[in-house]
Amino acid sequence: MKEKKEQSAPQFVEKRLIKRLRTYLLVMLIMLGVVIFEVLTGVFKISWAIGGILIGFGVGILASRIYHLSWDDETNLVISHIDKIGAVILICYLIFIFTRTYYLRQWVQGAPLTAMILSLTTGTMLGNMMSTERGIKKILKTLNIQV
Repeated sequence: MKEKKEQSAPQFVEKRLIKRLRTYLLVMLIMLGVVIFEVLTGVFKISWAIGGILIGFGVGILASRIYHLSWDDETNLVISHIDKIGAVILICYLIFIFTRTYYLRQWVQGAPLTAMILSLTTGTMLGNMMSTERGIKKILKTLNIQV
């Protein structure tokens, strides 16, 4: 009887994509730690932190479309690339990043502004990571690759 070889998702995913997701995870965890510290020290209200993370999560899900995921038959890997729609979303995302401080400054000043920006960025990275991971799993499932 032949043993079934265990397959893992990383062997079917482009190394650059894995590296990007790991970098997002590391930065997101650091920023989440800072946000939690700010909440525990009383600089920032937990409701603002949760609200910022949720708004950022939504933005991250939209921003995850910057990179279009697809299957490359030559390399047998899930790859990502920026297409026309991704370029438009990237431009909108960059506008959001560069103007968020201006608009948030209308309601929040000082240390809470910094914490709000960190929670927005944390949520954005979380949404982006989760949406990208979901896309990878969807492609692999379509190809009947069990991971």
